[in-house]
Amino acid sequence: MRPFSPLACCFVIVGGLGVVHGIFSDRWGPSQRLESSVEALTRIPSSFGDWTGEDIPFDPTDMAHAGIEGRLVRRYGNARTRESVSLLIVCGRGGPICVHTPDVCYAGNGYSQAGEEKMALISTSGGGSDSFRVIRFKKMDSVTPSQLEIYWSWSRDGGLWEAPENPRLSLARSASLYKMYVVREFAPGSRSENVDSCRAFLDRALPEISQKLHDEDPRNSTKK
Repeated sequence: MRPFSPLACCFVIVGGLGVVHGIFSDRWGPSQRLESSVEALTRIPSSFGDWTGEDIPFDPTDMAHAGIEGRLVRRYGNARTRESVSLLIVCGRGGPICVHTPDVCYAGNGYSQAGEEKMALISTSGGGSDSFRVIRFKKMDSVTPSQLEIYWSWSRDGGLWEAPENPRLSLARSASLYKMYVVREFAPGSRSENVDSCRAFLDRALPEISQKLHDEDPRNSTKK
């Protein structure tokens, strides 16, 4: 659960920025599209092959302050490889969901960036690819030094995941927007440091996540 503790602070900051954006863009009215997107989160399975998930309790007040209308917070463990990752998917209007990235919130909670930010492409069932940004953080001043690796991306409809250079310009006006984090924690110098658990999880789970959020929604025609 530790990888998510810094996000609690992020949600509060995002909320302030989201309120400002909402006031100036007149985006506080009810939206069937947003309601449909939030409801779709309940369809995400608790298991994907060898990966089995367990919901992580979270204070809904932090989510509400951040302009988040729906969320899924879950830890998945792989029974075969013993790897584990934490999955966070939030949904809301584009303004508050697009403005905050891990380099801001984790740096403000005692972590420092370890290495350059990278881009990862995850193949889709249709022959295309979804894009994710990847970054590592380290926290060496604790009793047990640790590092985090984070994959994150956004999606307007759950079907295509993208990680634009400037999400505020391309995603802020979305009527509904998903944001996904996949996080793993490992000890520096351990065998786990070179095992890309986040990528392995996304390769297995992302096609089904996208299907549940996008393809199976009978009201999907209203979300394009």
